[in-house]
Amino acid sequence: MRFPALRSRKWLLTSTISFVVFSAITCLYAQEQASSAQTAPAPSTAAAVSPGEELYKQNCMACHAADGTGIGRNPALVSDRFKKRYGAYDKAFAFISDKMPENAPGSLREEEYEAIVKYVLSLNGIPTDFSDIAGHWAEGAITALQRKQAVDGYTVNGSLLFKPDQPITRAEFVAYLVKAKQLFLSNDSGSAWKDIGKSKYKTYIVTAVEYGIVDGYPDSTFRPDKPISRAEIAAIVTRSEVLDAEGSTALSFRDVPSGHWAGSVIQAAVRAELFNGYEDGTFRPDQSISRAEAAAVLNRIVP
Repeated sequence: MRFPALRSRKWLLTSTISFVVFSAITCLYAQEQASSAQTAPAPSTAAAVSPGEELYKQNCMACHAADGTGIGRNPALVSDRFKKRYGAYDKAFAFISDKMPENAPGSLREEEYEAIVKYVLSLNGIPTDFSDIAGHWAEGAITALQRKQAVDGYTVNGSLLFKPDQPITRAEFVAYLVKAKQLFLSNDSGSAWKDIGKSKYKTYIVTAVEYGIVDGYPDSTFRPDKPISRAEIAAIVTRSEVLDAEGSTALSFRDVPSGHWAGSVIQAAVRAELFNGYEDGTFRPDQSISRAEAAAVLNRIVP
């Protein structure tokens, strides 16, 4: 009769010890979890600082106040006046790269100035990156030309659009070519042309005419807003790149008959691999060209 009682006491003792050990382990685990919760850093709610903002703070605060108010001879970087005068990327870049930092203009790398320009324009609510070219076949060419400040776009509902599939106009193509090649701009008023007085590309048009790259029409019009044709672009790039339009290699396109006004320049542009024909053996000289296609041509000229 004594043995069952002994087994009972042993079982009770074992159960008690197990309970104590389990309780101790549970307590230690709870303490560790509480300690981790106290020492773990709280999630950051601060907005990420852009590279342009950091560069601005490091290099430009000497000549501009933190809130964008100009100091001394320097205009405010955030104002309606700034937007009116420097609201375009190329104008803002020219201003900032010339004026900032005040004590050592030109001391930053070009990509650093680009970052500052994008930051300053963003403060004025001006978008700086095209929002409609991601994944487009000409994205690389368009982006490369934008970095050269050679192309512009359209601001629509707060977004900057390149409209890559829209036909490019005569004025746009000529302006982009002049910018991409960084030609010296003309001081001529453009009064010889009836229809470019109000064009924002007037200076670039007159410059291209003076360089002998493009010409207008016999009635003294340039027709800046007219979509430019593939034949016209072939003529322009042949002149701008001084290509041999009288080469011996004959190229046959069934829609460019002998005696076509642009026959020789089309051949020159194709031989230089600035242009291609179509698989059906046509060149389609009178067909308009999209802004994306024009960007591809310009990017081949100015790699």
